[in-house]
Amino acid sequence: MITIENIIGSKEGREIRRSLAVKMLLKGYDTKDICDLSGVSDSSVSKWKIIYENKGADALLSGYKGSESFLTDIEKKEIISYLQSKTHFGIEELRDYIGNKYGVTYKSKQSYYELFYAAKLSWHKSRKTNPKKDDEKVLLKREEIQNKLNECESEIKSGELCVFMEDECHLLWGDTLGYVWGKKNERIGVPITDQKERQTYYGVIDVYTEEAVSKSYDRGNGENTVSFVKYLQSIREGKKLLLIWDKAGYHRYSEMKKYPEEVNKGSEEKDRKITCMLFESDAPEQNPVEDVWLKGKNFLRRHFYQNKTFNQEVFAKL
Repeated sequence: MITIENIIGSKEGREIRRSLAVKMLLKGYDTKDICDLSGVSDSSVSKWKIIYENKGADALLSGYKGSESFLTDIEKKEIISYLQSKTHFGIEELRDYIGNKYGVTYKSKQSYYELFYAAKLSWHKSRKTNPKKDDEKVLLKREEIQNKLNECESEIKSGELCVFMEDECHLLWGDTLGYVWGKKNERIGVPITDQKERQTYYGVIDVYTEEAVSKSYDRGNGENTVSFVKYLQSIREGKKLLLIWDKAGYHRYSEMKKYPEEVNKGSEEKDRKITCMLFESDAPEQNPVEDVWLKGKNFLRRHFYQNKTFNQEVFAKL
């Protein structure tokens, strides 16, 4: 192991000046005196002292290249290849992987960040996905719906046929919770007497006019679904309706299964007063009404100071 004394006794020039300056500083000499004797600046003396304390006497040598890396070049390449083989990584996962396989644990997170950068990975916010979603089926369903709309294009444009994409929103009091400004070091409380209290909205978007229509109900069920369809018939009096919605039970069974049969009375498909199509399962992004509900919930959070009850028809203000 190299010491300051070794350097002073066997080296020349800059290395000796560095070593003498550090040794004198450690002995308590005044920095100004050290600078006068060695002919160097006080910033250089401070820099060499810090280098010595962090890296040892070896770092005072002119040819010093730093300590050897904890990981070899081959090991780094293996880690980078492993990082690139996965879709995402957390720093804790990378730390455990390197620690378990190579016996190395870095003190600084920066060392792990550099490996992420070398693997061409960047920081992302995660978002939820549904593993049950079948992308191929979603594309086929989208094509089926588009073909149906193309087939009925003339009726849609003439107003004879109204196409509605439909969805329900079930609001809970907890949906009012979000971020607000408040006093430092004080918790913000929202008065909620019954967190199970809820309000259901049925809503549609007219595919042709892009008009959004909503109506509130106590819950989502077959009876209320039929009621909402009748409401749509009342605002599109004399028109045929094509409803496109998800596979909720009350869209397909009991009351909603019987009602179209009563209205259509066995007529051919082109003459039916009510026709229903289903979106593919587990892919809510197919339905633009979902965006309306998101906008409504954000509105509710921002205007909670105005809306103290669900009866104020929040979505009527959208």
